[in-house]
Amino acid sequence: MAAIALGMGAACGDSGASSGGASATGSTGTNSTDASTSGASTSGASTSGASTTTPTSGDSGTMSATDATTTTGISGSSGGETTAGSSSSEGGSSSSTGGPLDEPVDHVIEMMPPNSWKALPDTNMADVCPEPYHSYFCNSVMIAWSGAAYDHGRDRMLLWGGGHADSYYNNIFAFDLGAMQWSRLTEMPPGTPGNAAPAAFNDMRPESCGYYPSVEMLTIADEDLKGNYIDPDKCHNADILAQLDLQQPRSSHSYGKPVYMPTVDAFFYLGGGYYPSAQTSSQWGFRYSFASGLWSESAPRPGEAGRGMTAVDAAGDVWNVTDSGGPVMRYRPSDDAWDAYGTLNYDVRGVGDIDRVRNQFWLLQDMGQQPLVRGFDLDDDAKLMSADPYIDIETSGDLPPQGSRVGFVYADGMDMFVAWTGGHDVYFLDPETRVWTRHTAGGDEPTVPAKNGTYGRWRYSTARKVFVLVNDTLSSVYIYKP
Repeated sequence: MAAIALGMGAACGDSGASSGGASATGSTGTNSTDASTSGASTSGASTSGASTTTPTSGDSGTMSATDATTTTGISGSSGGETTAGSSSSEGGSSSSTGGPLDEPVDHVIEMMPPNSWKALPDTNMADVCPEPYHSYFCNSVMIAWSGAAYDHGRDRMLLWGGGHADSYYNNIFAFDLGAMQWSRLTEMPPGTPGNAAPAAFNDMRPESCGYYPSVEMLTIADEDLKGNYIDPDKCHNADILAQLDLQQPRSSHSYGKPVYMPTVDAFFYLGGGYYPSAQTSSQWGFRYSFASGLWSESAPRPGEAGRGMTAVDAAGDVWNVTDSGGPVMRYRPSDDAWDAYGTLNYDVRGVGDIDRVRNQFWLLQDMGQQPLVRGFDLDDDAKLMSADPYIDIETSGDLPPQGSRVGFVYADGMDMFVAWTGGHDVYFLDPETRVWTRHTAGGDEPTVPAKNGTYGRWRYSTARKVFVLVNDTLSSVYIYKP
């Protein structure tokens, strides 16, 4: 393979700062777009309780992750403790057991006609946000440029978000499709209230390490700082590690970067957009092992993930294409190792997924005009190592309208890319013919897309053959039956 391979290791490598770098100024400011490179206020998230308030923008860097079974240190978070929604059917077996599908949602799907939408009752994620309830902190987990992954074995969406000055919540929220039920799979430190960030969380210096502090006040020597942040190469020094909670990665603007890794049964986030400033990043990512209930780091990544896209191929490897001029990257979770390919020279602030039949990574570009599809042939090492590692995909037919980081997912089994930009319409793109087809569906009309993007909150359930859509914490989860 022509790629540059990076092996195991938890030691810090080169700086993983976002495009803004480890800011030496620590300037404050907010911006209504996610292209901001200015620092956010260190005072933390807005105290406004209005769930419709536009979140603060943030740069994102990149991170990687090691298997949680090798993690030592602070004990893991409790899982599945808080749930809400329709109660689970005890008599039926979900797809993860290999038994028949006989849970609450299956009866709903059975009654739906083809090509229709359904709002699932009592499925507001706000019901499981930390207490005391704070509408802005809760909703920002979803609407502040946040994506999600999908665990097909358990048929559930895994949501991770917040970050910058919008929300300090670092919980993994899960929506179990079969049970039609939300839960928190991980918890913030004991005693952390839902309506106010602990003072130590607002200290932005350890953002470069990717963790919240384990102490009420950090003691950091001047020589351990690089600008306003801990020097990334010193994050693993004993005196620094002793002040960090290794089971509490910082909340983040997650964009299109959360994935579920089926070969190691872990949630993986590449990082960046951290609470509270979002102007730097750790050099590694974080993954949460569902077997051990622990977080751990990956080997240092070979470049930045920025606001790019991440997806998993048929072999279970994780691919990332960045918007920040870094390399195309592949992460091999079983080896905890990275491969680095050619450097990108364009902005990929769109959405994408991997065609797991042809092994091609297609992106639906957000270019402020008619949709542009760009593709990466993941089997062509020479092309991936070139100055232009992608090709423009010429498509025709009923092209979807312009949107902002719309829903775009490859539906395994259907062999289709499927996009949702709002309303009843769903757009199918055949990767063989490259023709778009619009389906105007009946049923309940979904709530409007989040202003800052849908990202991975539009997913396909291979077990139940429906699409799952989540738009905000105060609205129902929607399913679309083709």
